[in-house]
Amino acid sequence: MPFSLYDITVPTFIKHLKALTKIIDKAVAHVGEGNESKILELRLIEDMKAFTYQIQRMSDGAKGVATRLGGAEPVVWEDNEKTIPEVRERIRKTIALLESLDPKSMDGKEEVEYDLFGKFTLTGAKYVLEMAIPNFFFHYTTAYALLRKEGVPIGKMDYIGMV
Repeated sequence: MPFSLYDITVPTFIKHLKALTKIIDKAVAHVGEGNESKILELRLIEDMKAFTYQIQRMSDGAKGVATRLGGAEPVVWEDNEKTIPEVRERIRKTIALLESLDPKSMDGKEEVEYDLFGKFTLTGAKYVLEMAIPNFFFHYTTAYALLRKEGVPIGKMDYIGMV
């Protein structure tokens, strides 16, 4: 049975956004109540974007798939999360948007061309396989690595969402 663009994006994004929520819970437990702000500003090196940015880009990437291919109404969320509850809410809204999509919404979009940021034109299939999925997991991996670097007790099973 062939996979649709929906099959290879939406369920995977939802699963890993939910896993990220559990990972964040472990991070909060690790740093202790009242110290959550430490998590939000984590960076591997000073010229990189912080932990919060990684979550925002995962969210925006998933929203991009939902709006470009899934026909969801475009939504703009300000990148102004300053607390763990706000980060959790951003993740929750992203999951809700993805869950609202009809699984058939992306059917036939494999060869449709999409303009991305006025810089690229990609077919739906290339957008999903060469941009959306790699970008989502780049930021997911970075968020995971930032927490792991700080000693948060997470591992591969947390990363793949099997905990």
